[in-house]
Amino acid sequence: MPWASTSGEAPAPLAHDAAAAGSWRASAARAALACLLLAGLFWGFSRVGDSGPKLHGHALSPRPAPVFAGLLDTQGKPYAWKAQRGHPVLVFFGYTHCPDVCPLTLVRLAHVLDQLGARGRDVHVVFVTLDPMRDTPPVLRAYLDALLPAARGLRGDAGSTARAAAQWGVRWRRVSDPGQPADPADYWIDHTAAVTLVGPHGRLRARYGYAQLAAHGLLLQDLRTMLRHAGASGAGA
Repeated sequence: MPWASTSGEAPAPLAHDAAAAGSWRASAARAALACLLLAGLFWGFSRVGDSGPKLHGHALSPRPAPVFAGLLDTQGKPYAWKAQRGHPVLVFFGYTHCPDVCPLTLVRLAHVLDQLGARGRDVHVVFVTLDPMRDTPPVLRAYLDALLPAARGLRGDAGSTARAAAQWGVRWRRVSDPGQPADPADYWIDHTAAVTLVGPHGRLRARYGYAQLAAHGLLLQDLRTMLRHAGASGAGA
């Protein structure tokens, strides 16, 4: 038989009912706290994963750009990413005897920088030769001066060149014409024809294949976005 009050007042809760209510409130508080913690973690992961603006190029994991160990520019100086902070950098591996892709790529980059106007000076270009035997510093400098004077040419010995190419995901190989007499200086190089964009804080951002570079305005839009984002936030690009 259920318990009932004879005085007309509501019955006082039993001791075990009060304990159960307290336990429920504690559990609810713990659950709410756990939800808040999980929401904070998800927000943090999203901030880490989205370290900059969305770009048209193939997105890369925003890890620090590989160093160019063992490579020197045409003035005999090493390349330091720390000195490039605040500037987007476009990196391209090629060689001066390349008959088509390399010069066309540099001409397209020069056109994009021209379209940026004064901001084009804020974008740096690095050209790494895959052919150090023929691309001596004077040859490399003359080649860049003819196509993209603002570019910085890097060169190293065979081992340093191979290591740098591997770190940047560039595949390449020497190819000789089997129908020609053997000549150690007569060869061409098959290589990855892609430009890599490094953000103003020295992290990899995107890669552009040859077809993407030819697509009207894609790289130009991305560089404008990158420059605007870096100027507005000062971080994360």
